[in-house]
Amino acid sequence: MSTVNKKKLLRKAAFESGLSVKDVEKAVDAFLCAVSDILREDGEVIIPDFGKFYVYRRGERVCRNPQTGEKFVAPPMKKVKFKAFGNVINYTLKYGR
Repeated sequence: MSTVNKKKLLRKAAFESGLSVKDVEKAVDAFLCAVSDILREDGEVIIPDFGKFYVYRRGERVCRNPQTGEKFVAPPMKKVKFKAFGNVINYTLKYGR
């Protein structure tokens, strides 16, 4: 398994779509901004045959500082999660090359 950074992702998407890297970068940035705005409003983003992004609320919990052993209460917080639908590889088979 290899890690793909944004630059590699943009080049791959540009190759697959036939668009320039700059055009793909604008589209990806617009997508990420839209997803971020929707999640900020506590919504969820569902991409059929791929997965969904949603906000998860984690409650208060007791934590421990590993250096001092001191216990403290971590405040509740929101986290973004992604859940894949079925086999994400099928998305490539259906829409990709």
